[in-house]
Amino acid sequence: MYRSIFDIGCFTIIKTEEERCVNIVFFGTSGGVQSAEDSNVSFLILYQGNSILVDVSGSPVQSLKKVGINPLELDCVVITHEHTDHIYALPSLIHNLWLMKREKPLTIITNTSTERKAKELCNLFSLLSREALFPMKWVSIEEGKHVVEPGVEISLFPVVHSVSTSGLKISTSYSSIVYSSDTSPCEKVGLYAKGAKMLIHESSGSVGEENVLNKSGHSSARQAGEIAERAGVKTLVLCHFDFSKREYSTEQAISEAKSAFRGLIIIPDSFKSYLI
Repeated sequence: MYRSIFDIGCFTIIKTEEERCVNIVFFGTSGGVQSAEDSNVSFLILYQGNSILVDVSGSPVQSLKKVGINPLELDCVVITHEHTDHIYALPSLIHNLWLMKREKPLTIITNTSTERKAKELCNLFSLLSREALFPMKWVSIEEGKHVVEPGVEISLFPVVHSVSTSGLKISTSYSSIVYSSDTSPCEKVGLYAKGAKMLIHESSGSVGEENVLNKSGHSSARQAGEIAERAGVKTLVLCHFDFSKREYSTEQAISEAKSAFRGLIIIPDSFKSYLI
């Protein structure tokens, strides 16, 4: 079941059976070029009191507050790779949390190359050596699992992009979500998506651009649909749109994905939560 459960800044309390479900909130859906209405891809996973931020763009503390989440209680950040649009707001997040006098440890999960770049970026502002900085736990995974807490696991796996990039799978006791990150069509994505309820897959262009897209480590909406169909997921979420291409619309992306996938296709609204 998928439905919106809150509008900006106003949570609905989930009870009984729905407490088992995962909420996902997109803070942005665009690729490298933002639109006037939308920021770069970043989303929040909420499950039984756990909050996991995937990729760090835009104004993360503002976005968390906008949907009623206390930034001081954020549990975990996952960074899929070192390209600017996926990592640039990490210094802002850490700086804000330090100014807010956060004490709770923050776990940051990524691959080795991205961890190195993330630390370099933060060190430009001397953030990691600030007095009274909250504890930070860096977890480097090339392919494998990290248990956030019993019943919540994050798996990272390599995908095909121009730099070291990780897809991820978030698994709970009741459901799982897979995110491709930036990649050309990749067998690993399909393997990890087997049995998942939702696949979030990049959609950087149209069918006619596939050769160019694939060479640069990206996929079309149709290719995202093919992977979702083979994996047998129920829902495909398209994201990472190139808003610099005026001739390529989200409606076209849905149409092309439908040519290969028979399930539900969603282009998410930013700051709206979907219950999985």
